[in-house]
Amino acid sequence: MSEEPALDYLLTTDFKWTRRAFELLQASQLTVDPYEAGGAPCFVVSGPCPRCEHHMTDRQVTTALAGLAGPDRGVEGRPSTEVLLDVTCGCVGEHGNAPEGAVGCGASFRIAVVTE
Repeated sequence: MSEEPALDYLLTTDFKWTRRAFELLQASQLTVDPYEAGGAPCFVVSGPCPRCEHHMTDRQVTTALAGLAGPDRGVEGRPSTEVLLDVTCGCVGEHGNAPEGAVGCGASFRIAVVTE
């Protein structure tokens, strides 16, 4: 049995990768685990890349700059409990045509995390 060759590197933010990430989250194949570091909410996104399907782990550290603006507001003016994570594939798979030093397949996608 032969494996299919890995996808070539492609810098892409096509929405289909966000949609595919949502499907992987629903199937519990892609996970988002919260933790806290220095009082800031952080997240580890782990599982198959929505584009190349290689395993990837992405660590997200959120930051806040005080005094610049009010918090995002959600329903009825309450602070938003949703955090948007912009994730880029960081797999260690081989992807042809990748720029020197690049990791992953080049796909980026967005995940919305509810922090309530």
